[in-house]
Order: sequence, then C-alpha cells, then structure tokens
Amino acid sequence: MSGRYALRLDPWGAEYEGSIQIGDEDEAVPVDIRVEQAGWGAIRPSPAPRPRRIAFVDGVRRVEHRLLIADEDRTVFGLLGSFGVGAVLVAGRARVGHEAIGRVLVTGGGLGLDAFRAPVDGHGSLLFEPRSEPDNTPVAPVEGLQKAMRREEASLAERLSAEVDVVFLDGPLTFLTAARGSVVGFVKRLLRSYLDPSAHALLPRLEVGERTPLFLVPGREPRYSWYVRIARGRAIESALTGVVRLEARAARGLSESKALADLSARETPRFASTATHDARAPQNLFPIGGLEARLKHLLGDPAVVRRAIEARLHSEVAA
Repeated sequence: MSGRYALRLDPWGAEYEGSIQIGDEDEAVPVDIRVEQAGWGAIRPSPAPRPRRIAFVDGVRRVEHRLLIADEDRTVFGLLGSFGVGAVLVAGRARVGHEAIGRVLVTGGGLGLDAFRAPVDGHGSLLFEPRSEPDNTPVAPVEGLQKAMRREEASLAERLSAEVDVVFLDGPLTFLTAARGSVVGFVKRLLRSYLDPSAHALLPRLEVGERTPLFLVPGREPRYSWYVRIARGRAIESALTGVVRLEARAARGLSESKALADLSARETPRFASTATHDARAPQNLFPIGGLEARLKHLLGDPAVVRRAIEARLHSEVAA
C-alpha cells in the first residue's frame, strides 16, 4: 500500500505489453449479458469426460527489416517480415505439428510491389510475398504482417476442426470463415471492456475453473463470449491475473456455445503456465509456449535473414 493507493503487479514480463489493458475511461462494448441466463453470476460446469483430442493453434511473427520506399513524390512505409504458424495436438500426449513458415513484403499506401527474393549462401533463397495495406503509416506494415499470420492461423484452425473435438485458436476469431467443427478463440490479453462496471465486478471473484455466463457481442459476425479463470495469481498481482476471455461464433448456436464454454472452463486450467516457465504466465498456456519456441526456431537466425536481405539490396544498388 502506498498512501491510499494499492499497488499490484501485472504478472507478465516487462518485455511484453501488459496482460490487462482495460482502462476506467474505456466505454464498454454494447453486449447482451442475458442470453444464457437472467442472473449474472459465476458458473462452475458439471464434471464431464475429457475430450479425446484437443488442438491449440498459434503463430509468431518477426519484423526482419523495416523499409522506406521512394514512390514518385512520396515515401511509403514497408517491411520485410516472417511468421510461423502451427498446432499442438493433445490426445493423451502433446505433439507439435502442422508447422508452416511464411514471409511477406508489406507496403503501405496501397503500393503494390513484386515479390522480394533474398538468396542465402548454400541454402537457396528466402521469398517474401507481396502484401499491401491502404494506410501509409509506420504501423500499417506491422498490421499487414499480423493479418497475414492471423489468416494462416485461422485457416489451420478450420482444417483441424474437422479432425479434433475442439480447437483453441490463440486470439479472437476475426479471420475464421468456414470451420467444420468447434473452434474457440482464446484471448489471453484483456484489451477491451465488454461489460459494464456491475457485470465486470464478477471477474475478480471468479474461482479457478469458473466462468461467467455467455454474452452476445454484436457485429458483422456476432460472437458468444465468456470469461474463465484458469489460475490464481499471487497476492501482489492484479486480481484479474489468470482471467481470460474466450469466444465462439454465434452462428454455431447458443446450445453448442454453452457446451464449449463449459468445456473451456473444465479443460484450460490444466494447461495454465507458471512464471518459472513463461514470462506471460499463466495465460500463455503450456502448449502454446512450447509451440512458440518451436516456431521461432523455424523462422531461422534473424542475423542470417537480415544479412541476406541487405546483400540483395546491395546488389541492386551496385548494379
């Protein structure tokens, strides 16, 4: 306690953006909190058999080089970036698979360029596929890289949903289109306020394995969403430590979404990570942490990639 202020830690490592970024001044997204039940209170699902096969899908991205592109009378922001996407399949044992690496040349301002190829001595070449963003701002190319990764994640989640009982896709379901099976978005960082203060007050009181009732988030693709506590933080950490938001497409129906919410509350706590293993514990689930480490390795040595890019540009300047 410092004067009248209670100091609490955000448990994630300082090298990451905070896990909790909801400010008091943020307006709540208008949602319907009575779609599942009239009363707003914690729900502990009844015991049930574990799913036979669960998949966790995630990706990593890396900016290899930022670019400034001279285009007639303007300068366009761009970047060369890499991303990796994969899955962890849990069927008794956990197994990493379905890894894929992509590389993109992202430009802002709607500028379209040809693909960029950077030869690597003795190892072929790296091909960066072109992507364009309409805005010409310093952050637009990063957003383009993020979108390329998210689309590949969603595509993998859709394919796996036909093979497993449930897919937990890291992040919201923004890019999901035609999943044949059950896909749940697992949002580990609390970025937006979906609940008014009276409903939000339930979140710190959730016990491990409890969830909120479903609430309906309107929009072009409506979603059912809910919060689950997967772990308890230390007394010195925020009361929201270990609370995550999950979502399912409303098109799958209320009954199925309720079943997925119950499943998530029963299953996700057993995958919660610990601070000794992950700087984003407990929300960065153990399978996700292992997958991210594997994908970062597959992206290749950043110094080697950077040298290949610079060598290609030097050859163009010297030509």
